[in-house]
Amino acid sequence: MSDVSAIARERAALTTIADAIVAASVGRGLRVALDCPNTHLALVDYLAQALHARGRACHCLPTEPNPDDAGGLRRDRQKRGSTTVVITSGLATETDRFAQRVNIRVTAPTTEAPGENTGYPATGAPSEESGEPHIILDYRDPDGPIIRYLASHLTIGDGQ
Repeated sequence: MSDVSAIARERAALTTIADAIVAASVGRGLRVALDCPNTHLALVDYLAQALHARGRACHCLPTEPNPDDAGGLRRDRQKRGSTTVVITSGLATETDRFAQRVNIRVTAPTTEAPGENTGYPATGAPSEESGEPHIILDYRDPDGPIIRYLASHLTIGDGQ
């Protein structure tokens, strides 16, 4: 994605995502988990910078694989060449139940096998505890990334 129009499209997508996250998290701590292909990890830094520019002082925490993880999700992500990184802002304690949690899945041409289910949610917003993505950012379009899914609670900005 070296084309100037693709870069502009990426910036527009990140602006939309950052604006939605900030609007939904007013007055709350923030935890954004990105399931991101290793080839697109710079995106995590770009999103953290965009959130910081909107007044949310953020830092990134890479997650460590957990061998006791039920269902082997993290092992599956490693097999796909994917990493989960958490961006936090505000209260960063494990007991902070009032933090706005946002799960983002980034897809790229190498993250899905041909014909594999893309995992796009059907309707409605997934629950915060489900681990389902609230945002899906798709890099498989040749013209640059597009937002495939944005949960309704982020588009409304109600912080729910």
